[in-house]
Amino acid sequence: MSRTRAVGPFPGWRFAIEERHPTSRIVARQKLWSHFKALHVQQPVRIRWVEGLKLNLVLGNDQSRCLFVCGSFEPNEFAFLQKALTRDAVFIDIGANEGFYTVFAAHLVGPRGRVIAVEPSPREYARLESNVAINRLSNVSLVRCGLGARRRKALLHIADPEHNGQNTLGDFGHAGVTAVDHVEIDLIDLDSLAQEQVLRKVDVIKMDVEGAEFEVIKGGLKTLERYQPTLLFELFEGALRQQGTSAEAVLAQLAELGYSFYAFSDSTGLPEPLEKLDSNSQNIVAVHRSRPLAAGA
Repeated sequence: MSRTRAVGPFPGWRFAIEERHPTSRIVARQKLWSHFKALHVQQPVRIRWVEGLKLNLVLGNDQSRCLFVCGSFEPNEFAFLQKALTRDAVFIDIGANEGFYTVFAAHLVGPRGRVIAVEPSPREYARLESNVAINRLSNVSLVRCGLGARRRKALLHIADPEHNGQNTLGDFGHAGVTAVDHVEIDLIDLDSLAQEQVLRKVDVIKMDVEGAEFEVIKGGLKTLERYQPTLLFELFEGALRQQGTSAEAVLAQLAELGYSFYAFSDSTGLPEPLEKLDSNSQNIVAVHRSRPLAAGA
């Protein structure tokens, strides 16, 4: 029943935007998604995705609502990565969750490239591992931990099953999200991760860490200065405030390292110079001044 949109810009995309003008197929998938959610079914449903890839989805959560019900998940970001990642690139997925970005990036970088997928939540790590396995990806290294400013133990708050993309080290930034567990995890810094993975370059980093962005950058200054990777990351003021920082502080931190910032245009779906911050969650592209923005992105 699933039907996924081809990779490409989607001007004006928002979470589950297709539900505003539902087709009969979307309505049918909505009912099935809601049925699985109501029964708390954890057995995944396998769908055909883009580029011949496959995904195991647990119906009833936000990610599967986007991909299974509506057919698209952050399409502008994936279109950008398709331009930004070459066949031998090194990609770090910080906060990999169920592995959508990991799987897509591994396909793009090919056997000569590498993907390092970092995920601390036991629930999401198992799903990440499953999605890497069903696509037989040998160029992915899975790391079960969180990233921060230094090595230490931390308490990760596991969000309710519907909002499984919002696990956080602070309080939840969105109203209506509740914790179902609290798990002690290991944090390491990005510089140590790069050293332990014996990375000789880093081309692109995707970061979705629900308010811990400032700390992750702080722990990766040497890596960012040395490799000057392109960054794709979420900024959500509500989550950042819960961890004692702000979107402006994150951008200032990166600006000192020589980065310029882009946001995805509502009119084109392409990254354009950032003019103002959105008060809601917003994905940002940061490009070092020594590198051009990916051609055609």
